[in-house]
Amino acid sequence: MDERNSSMRLAQILGAAGLLPLILADIGAVQGYGVLAVSLGNIYAAIILGFLGAIHWGLALDRVDHPDQAGPMLLWSVIPALWGFFALWWSPFLATLLLMLGFIGQWLADFRLQRRGISWPRWFFPLRGALTAGILILLGVLAAEIWFVLA
Repeated sequence: MDERNSSMRLAQILGAAGLLPLILADIGAVQGYGVLAVSLGNIYAAIILGFLGAIHWGLALDRVDHPDQAGPMLLWSVIPALWGFFALWWSPFLATLLLMLGFIGQWLADFRLQRRGISWPRWFFPLRGALTAGILILLGVLAAEIWFVLA
């Protein structure tokens, strides 16, 4: 296996493993851990949202010759972390919905970069899409559990 495929496979494994805490939160919410599981799931989602924003920070650092591109990337890079932080100030249900909106917004920002021809591996954006779909499903399950089970 060449280095490119090795990096892609590792990213796939780590990305899938990154969904495990939300799976555990979904299970925990209905297995007696209720609001604690939901809160931990939301906190983890906020952390991941900040991690995704940091990708833009890294890309901006690579734009030394294009400061006109670096500025907007740096600005965006902190928004997901701030969004996640402030989402956690609301009720668990609203926080979950706000985090879902944050992941959609982050995916749209990455999609915009993809359309502009940003230089990242060809496999990266499809993986981002799949992981975003996974996290949105898991957060959606968490929201449904809050609404129907924990209410």
